[in-house]
Amino acid sequence: MKTVIRPSISLKKKKVELPEGIKTSWRRIFSVARKEIRQLLRDVFTMGFVVGVPAVQLLLFGYAINQDVRGIKTALVDHSNSFISRRLVGQLEATQTFRFSRRVDSEEKARKLLESGEVKVVVVVPPDYTRSYYRGRGAEISILVDATDPILARAVRASANGLMERHNQRLQQFTVSETEGARRVPRHRTSFAAQPDLVRERFLRFAVVNLYNPELRTPVFVVPALLGVILTTTMILMTSLSIVRERERGSFEFLIATPVRRIELMAGKILPYIGIGFIQIFIVVATGLILFRVPAAGSLIDLGIVSLFFIAANLILGLVISSITSSQFQATQLSFFFFLPSVLLSGFMFPFDSMPAPAQWLGETLPLTHFIRASRGILLRGSSLGEHFGEIGAMLLFSIIGFVLATKLFKKRLD
Repeated sequence: MKTVIRPSISLKKKKVELPEGIKTSWRRIFSVARKEIRQLLRDVFTMGFVVGVPAVQLLLFGYAINQDVRGIKTALVDHSNSFISRRLVGQLEATQTFRFSRRVDSEEKARKLLESGEVKVVVVVPPDYTRSYYRGRGAEISILVDATDPILARAVRASANGLMERHNQRLQQFTVSETEGARRVPRHRTSFAAQPDLVRERFLRFAVVNLYNPELRTPVFVVPALLGVILTTTMILMTSLSIVRERERGSFEFLIATPVRRIELMAGKILPYIGIGFIQIFIVVATGLILFRVPAAGSLIDLGIVSLFFIAANLILGLVISSITSSQFQATQLSFFFFLPSVLLSGFMFPFDSMPAPAQWLGETLPLTHFIRASRGILLRGSSLGEHFGEIGAMLLFSIIGFVLATKLFKKRLD
């Protein structure tokens, strides 16, 4: 037999190698990337920005963005002071929209609470409420709302209308005579009391009155707060870059050689930007009054005084950031890190009272929160400067602590 010799077939694939030039190029790319990663790991501010910002954004947006208005500070004026009026107050509070924090004996005192911003809603129960309620004569409850926040005003109206509809379901047992169009009486009776009495279509009615912004226009709500947001952005960013810029440009050596003390240097850095801040205030207020028809119910001088404390607080915060950073990029990062909580937790976009208690505690430490309260109070409600001493004191305390901290952290040397 013939031996057949078959050629062996190799199943191994031939290895394809990259050209030496491409290999060298990739090694260089990976070397630069490895160097960049090591540099990022050594940069505490950058890593804090990378890791901290997403977590902070998630927490802030999760807590602050809440359209469900709850626990609005409400004052009660109960002239009836009866069981039925107290039951109604309990039902209003059970809606979770109202939180009765004050009780006064006159509408005048309640109005002052609204003007000062201590409460957002006033509920007025008339003296004849119980009698009118039981006789079906249209018992009316007045609800005065600080409508500078349209979201809050709409929530109050919706909650009151819902409770009113539930009460007025009692009318289902009434019939209407064709000849007596307006009179409604129970089926088993033809009259109330000795004389036939008119039973109105709605025996309980909530009269919601929107004060300070009756048209519920959004610009009226936004513009006074936007003044604080603009000042926060520009004042913090400009001063946080001031000292760092001089370090990077080499002009910091001249400051070291001068006999200027640290506290004098800090004060000198602040003064020019105060003028810039007032220029921005003039632009925003003038634009709001002319283009958006924002009312100026209070004194613009009072607004200027409050703005001075707010500008100082932001400038000093910028100096603190500038003292602890070594580059303009780091200063910008820290400025943005502070700006985001200020916008979300200050009541600029969402009702402050509807946020959880921890978010409110954090918001109380921010100068923007106190400035927005004061600016809206002065421009929209016509409140005086004396009614905002608490807001001014909070901004002043923030400024003092920040100035001391900036002076301690600032070093007149290149290292």
